[in-house]
Amino acid sequence: MDLSSFPRLNLVPSPTPLEELPRFAKAISSKPRIFIKRDDATTVGLGGNKVRKLDFAMAEAVQGEADVIITTAGVQSNHCRQTLAIARRLGMDCHLVLTGDEPPVRQGNLLIFTIMGANLHFIGSKDSPKDAMESIAAKLRQRGYRPHVIPIGASTPIGALGYVESTREAVIQAKALGVGFQHAFITCGSAGTQAGVEVGARTFDRPMTVSGISVLYDAETQKSAVSDITNGTFELLGMDQQISPGDITVYDQYYGGVYGVPTTAGNDAIRLLARTEGIVTDPVYTGKALSGMIDLLQSGAYDDAEAVLFFHTGGVPAIFAMAEHFQE
Repeated sequence: MDLSSFPRLNLVPSPTPLEELPRFAKAISSKPRIFIKRDDATTVGLGGNKVRKLDFAMAEAVQGEADVIITTAGVQSNHCRQTLAIARRLGMDCHLVLTGDEPPVRQGNLLIFTIMGANLHFIGSKDSPKDAMESIAAKLRQRGYRPHVIPIGASTPIGALGYVESTREAVIQAKALGVGFQHAFITCGSAGTQAGVEVGARTFDRPMTVSGISVLYDAETQKSAVSDITNGTFELLGMDQQISPGDITVYDQYYGGVYGVPTTAGNDAIRLLARTEGIVTDPVYTGKALSGMIDLLQSGAYDDAEAVLFFHTGGVPAIFAMAEHFQE
């Protein structure tokens, strides 16, 4: 599969590291070997999975001669941090529509937004972020600007190409190590990252099944969103392939039912990985996904796999806004 025909910014240091986690695997008594794809090691805006997606999605903004970017997510959004950083790198202004209330002290990602000088719009939890972005864009156009709106998570078929590529990298790296992955675990929020992995898993080498660990919605909602973006990505790539929500696996029992609120199991998983391998994850996304992977591996569901892959999608700055959960 050739992705070179798609415009991109080439901001991703490729390939990102693939590392085995032998001490972590031993600590959870995992029969399969466990490897981690270090997409936290992308560099722009303190790194994370959105850099891969934005590498393609922001190229569209450049082609359209945009001079200001508008996007949305939660107050501690990794997507907003990375979108803002790339906008600054391109010499663009940036408006962030944040679905939450402004806290008394700006910490974590919100502190980074402030340092980078984003235009922040706190809209609470009831207003429509889409309407807010459209309103801001209209006002900017009236003032002579050329705004470009990036959907939440850059979760579109063009953004999902970043995770088609990440999956291809992981498969190539695994071959060089003489190992094959039968299964992958990925955080599922706005669905675009899992969609890219789904396309890659069905395309490169032998088939690899994928489990999304939801951090935002119930499983059925996530399956529908992932399948829609996956099919859109197949179409974008000119591939005669389609899937249904029933072909997607998503687990929704690990995020505590509330987006952005840490769970005990997630925090324990963060500590365990940090203390066995020296790798830090975050309480909103990767920590919860890690706790799901631990539970699923310990259940014996993947005992027949030689090796499994975990995508580290970044997000560490958010942990500094949740320091009270890690004081003991």
